[in-house]
Parts: sequence; C-alpha cells; structure tokens
Amino acid sequence: MKCLVLAGGSSDRLWPLSRREYPKQFMEIREGRSMFQETILRNIPFCDEFVILTNKRYENVVKGQLQAFQGVKYSVIFENEALKTAPPVIAVAHMCVLNEQLLIVSSECIIDGDYATSIAKVKEVALNNRMGIIVCEPTNNRTGYNFINKRGNVVSCSYKKGKHSLWDCGIMAVKAGVLLKILPAKTVENCNEIKIENGEIVSDSIVTPISLAKLIHTDKCDLITATFNWTRITDISSYYEFLDKQTKNNSNTVSHNCKDVEIVNTVERRLIVANKLKNIVIVNTRDAVFVSDKSSEADIKEIMQQYYPFKKSYFDIQPLRYQTWGMEETLYTTDWVTVTKLVIYPRASYEFKCGEGYVANFLIMRGAARLESEVDEIDYDVDQTIVVSDGAEYRIFNKGKDNLLLVYTLKNSNAIKDTHVRNDMLVKLAPAFKDNLWGGTRIRDVLHKNVGDMKIIAESWELSAHPNGEAHIDGGLFDGMSFTNYLKTIGRESLGWKAQGYEMFPLMIKFIDAKQNLSIQVHPADEYALSVEGEYGKNEMWHVLEADEDACLYIGFNRDVTAEELRKRIKDDTLMEVLNRVPVKKGDTYFLKAGTVHAIGAGCFICEIQQSSNVTYRLYDYGRKDKNGKKRELHIDKALDVLNMKAMVPHEHRYGEAQVYSEYVKTVIGECKYFTVTQYYVDGECLLPITDMSFQSVVVIEGEGTISDGNVSKPCKFGDTFFIAAKDCVTVKGKLKVLVSSV
Repeated sequence: MKCLVLAGGSSDRLWPLSRREYPKQFMEIREGRSMFQETILRNIPFCDEFVILTNKRYENVVKGQLQAFQGVKYSVIFENEALKTAPPVIAVAHMCVLNEQLLIVSSECIIDGDYATSIAKVKEVALNNRMGIIVCEPTNNRTGYNFINKRGNVVSCSYKKGKHSLWDCGIMAVKAGVLLKILPAKTVENCNEIKIENGEIVSDSIVTPISLAKLIHTDKCDLITATFNWTRITDISSYYEFLDKQTKNNSNTVSHNCKDVEIVNTVERRLIVANKLKNIVIVNTRDAVFVSDKSSEADIKEIMQQYYPFKKSYFDIQPLRYQTWGMEETLYTTDWVTVTKLVIYPRASYEFKCGEGYVANFLIMRGAARLESEVDEIDYDVDQTIVVSDGAEYRIFNKGKDNLLLVYTLKNSNAIKDTHVRNDMLVKLAPAFKDNLWGGTRIRDVLHKNVGDMKIIAESWELSAHPNGEAHIDGGLFDGMSFTNYLKTIGRESLGWKAQGYEMFPLMIKFIDAKQNLSIQVHPADEYALSVEGEYGKNEMWHVLEADEDACLYIGFNRDVTAEELRKRIKDDTLMEVLNRVPVKKGDTYFLKAGTVHAIGAGCFICEIQQSSNVTYRLYDYGRKDKNGKKRELHIDKALDVLNMKAMVPHEHRYGEAQVYSEYVKTVIGECKYFTVTQYYVDGECLLPITDMSFQSVVVIEGEGTISDGNVSKPCKFGDTFFIAAKDCVTVKGKLKVLVSSV
C-alpha cells in the first residue's frame, strides 16, 4: 500500500510555536519528534512506500525530518504555489496503477491507541473498490475541523458541524482508479495537465486550489469508527489541552489565583508566573511571547497581517532552522556572543567565514568532521574543538554516515553542556533459553551462559520483552526484574521517540545454535501478522558468529513455484530441491525479508536481530518428532498466504563503508526500516553516539572489556548483551567487537 502524506498546510493560529516557514506539522509535538514524523512512523508497518506532498518552502524541513528514518522508501513532491490537497493527490493517482491502494493521511493530528485495527478495516473497504474514511465523535466545539455527514448512503464533507456530524480523522483508503471515479469529473479533468517533473508539480494551465475533503460527495464510501484516540491541534488552547494530558511543560510555570489561564512555556530555563489573571493564554518561546485574551486568540492572523512588514523574521522563522546542509538552532545570543547548535547531514558541508575580530569555536559532540580550506584539510573527532580566528573561508565537512553534531560559539569558546544524571539507564540482560530439538550446546560451552540443567540450548533470547520469553535484568538496582517491568519503570521516554511509536517493544535479539537444520519456515509481514496473530510480523537479520566447514543457510526458492507444487513437495519430501542452499562462514550477514522461505542449516551459530515477534509458519520439518514422540505442527495454509513464491538469488548483505578512527572502526552492517545494526571493532576506547531517537542494544561478539555511562561501569565479554536508554552517554573500552542495534 502506498501512503500519501499531506504535509503542505500552513497555519498562523499556533504562532509563536509554529511559523510560516515552520508550520505546526513540523514543530516538536512530543519530545524529539513532530506530528509529521509520527505520521511516517505509525504507518511504516502498513505501507511499502511513502509519497510526501508539501510546499516547496518546506523542502529543507521535510528532508531534514526524514533523516530520522532509515530503510524507508519515500519520495517528496513539492508544489510551488498553495494548491490545497486535491490537485496534488489527483496528480499522484494519475501516476499510479488504477488498482493500487492508497492510504491518504493528514500530518496534522495526534493519534494514540489501537491504530492497526482501524487501518485493517479501512484497507478492507478499499479492497472492495470503495472509499474508506476513518471518523470519530466530536468532543468539543472548536473550529478548524472537517466534518463528515451521511444522509442515506451518501457521504459528504463540510467545514460546518451538523446535528449528526462526525469528525474526519484525516485518514482515507481507496484505490487510485476508484478515487478518480468518485471525485467530480470536471475537477479530475482540470488536473489532467498537471505533471510531476523532478519532484515538483507543474502545469501549463492555471490549477484551481481545492481541498480533497470538499470534493467528497459519494455513495461509494464507508465510514470506519476510529479505534484510537484522535486529537487535532487547531490553536493554542487545543495544544495546551494536549500538553496538560501529557503532563509536560508545566514544571516551569506558576499560575497563582488564576482562572482559565493557559500557559505554554517552551524555554526550559525560564520561569513564567501568572498572578490573578482570568481567561488569558500565554505562550513563551525562545524569541517571542504571545499574551492574549482567550476569546481573541484567533486575532493572531490579523495581527500578523498588520505587522508582518515590520516583524517578518519573527513571524516566518523560528530559532531552529533547516538548511540544505542540515539544521541550525540559536541557543543563546548577546551583543558579544552567539551559541548555535549545528547538525550537518552525512557528506554535507557547512561553509563559514569569520569576520574581523571574531573567534569561531566548534565543539564536536557527535560524529567526525573535516575542516577544509584552500590550503589544508584537518580531521577532527568527538570532543575535539575546531578554533578559527582568521578571515579565510572554511568548510566543515561531515565525513561520516551519521549526522554530525557541533556546538558553535562565535567570539566565546565556553560552551556549557548540561548533564542530567540518570541511574540504571545502562543494564546487563540475562536471557531466556529455548530447548528446541535442533539445538546444540555452544550457548553453554562457548558463551558460558548459566543454563541450569538444560542439555540442549537452541536459542537464548538476549534482548526480549516478548511474553513467550522475557529477558531479565542482571545486576544493579533492578537485578532480577523482568525486562518488561524495567521498561515500565524507566518510562517510555527512555526508549526514544521512534520506539514510542510502537505499541509493543519493537526489537528482539537472539543467539541461535543449530546442531541440526531448523525447519523450513516463513514469517509474515506486519499487516498479516497484526490482523491474524495480534503481534508484529518478522523481518530479521542473521550475523554468523561461527560456522562449521559445510554449514549453510536456506534462503528463497531457486525457481518460481506454485502453492499446488509446494503442497505436493511437502507431502513427498522434495521441498529442499527448490530451495537455495547458501554456504556461509564467520562474519557473513544476511537479511531475511518477511515472506521469504528460509532455514538455518546445521553447524551455524548465529546472532539474530529481528522485529519483536514469535510468529513462525512451519512449512516442512523433515518428519522429525519432538521429545514426546509427536511430529511438530505445520502451518501450511498460513505459510502459503504470506510466502513469496518467486525465484530469488540470495546475496550476502552489503556492508556500509567502514569509518576508521584512532581507537575503533565503525561499520553499518545492517539497515532496514525496522532497525539499524552497527558493528564496532574497538581497540582502546569508543564513545557510542548519543541519540534521543532510540534506545540502543550492545551485543559483544568477540573479546572483552568494559562498558560504562559515567554512573555505572560493567565488565563485558563475548556473549554479553546490554540495554542502553535513549540519550544515555556510553563508552566501550577494551579489545572487542560489538553489535549496536537501534530502531
């Protein structure tokens, strides 16, 4: 399914939180992410491709915020003039195969709760050649909403609320061809000349701006009641209401003897005190303050129009600015010093020139940089400082594959870094063990795991919050606590904002010791697994730790097959003849996409990084019997539902370019939209990247050393697994090789 994300809207009613160059869909709505980013995140399990429709003026913002998502297939289509939503959507629909399913979503709403059920229902409507729209009951009388009305079998949309109107949640599923038939023929015809060239909408004729919702008037539409909580941020009051629910941003405000006063304060080190006020809204940002009677809050549009020529920079631009090379945010400024946070994208450059009498100081917080000038090039690493005081032209080049973070101080070299002490954000994990009949003893004999009386240990679930096999905390304040309870204790914020978009903890890491072949099996993708099994699907990565001389993997079919042929081959024990046999050695890495038939062959010792799922459909098990003398269950019908029956040629996963530093080498060895895996070979000391996007998991696959975050220091050796909360600063020391995973 293709997801069309509507992200071109502009809104003045949230000023000064949003600006004309930085509208509400892009402003931070929860810690570290925007409504636009949440829209992408929650639809990743259901959509294979994203098309973002937005205004050209937001190009840098969109591309910057998409940097957070690895392995996601997307394209961005820009409009140079505001066309509203219908013309761009129609243009994309014309480009699609008529039978292609489209999920059209707004990026200006907040969703919490059971999203998957609603999407499954609305997709089913679309499969039946109808339009599906998700709706919910209105809960207030604010303006700025679209309302859905149904009279008889006819569904229409209006900006005015009727007696039985429902809120339009901004989520629609429909096939491209059905959409073009449902919309007014004249409007569709007027959009026929629209073309998309080099990612931009162009037309030889005038295109009339019109919203998609305004065109809905059809009897070919079904309404789906939302199974989630839906919030639309339309003004300061609705934003304040949302903040109050989140119990956030109230620690630096005081309301004394006030009535109906709403205070939104986004500046952490500034206190706002309101005394004996009534019906007032106060909004404080780093560079602007808005104070208004609540009943006149909407006057901000008129105010902006009247004073725009004189205060343009305040109305248009906020302290966080997206550029082609990255992002810059003014943290502090006076007449003699300016402190700015810079984020430079991979392989991009920040150009600067010091004026006479100025000193530029760049402290590298994360990543690796190269200072380039006409006469020299110098490499810098984390915690090193670049100092420039002459008037020459310079470029700071990000030579890594991750964002480069710097604190740039002009004139003054003292940049203060706040550190918030948090305890037990770095923990060692004790795994859950599985004694499947095909297992061996390497988890006990090589990794020296405490497996008790178990004779066969097929798997150790190292990082797992799955109910079928939870890890536990090993040592420290939370010693013996289940991993799930530990996560509840430290709070969802400690998972990072990308992980918070998942209803369940999203990642699982295992060691797998195959003394015998595993069954021939397949895993479903998210959509099928969520609707049929009630849990995530399973995309996985295999990294070979050890392999016997004749060890192999089985991945995919060596020719096209049919369901009928597979049933026959399973019955007559010839299924192996149509599978690809892939010899493997230590250090090999393979990605297994959901729907791919596969098996780990005898003699393989594997580290598996996967989505947190235990959904496996067994096709063939060699006629083996379990310890009770019974043949293990096969799941042939479900397997055939999800199986990719086309021929494929398995390839070892291609590693990213190795980044070589003085005491470690860093290489991305696996990346998909669900997780990223980076291998570090450390011979000395390595500071892992600090991120607010995701937790990290460290698995030691060779050697030994220590791992610490300033609060605790723990020894680590081959086979140990650690969980690191988001934003924790962790250092690995010793001579060892580790895999660091994140979502």
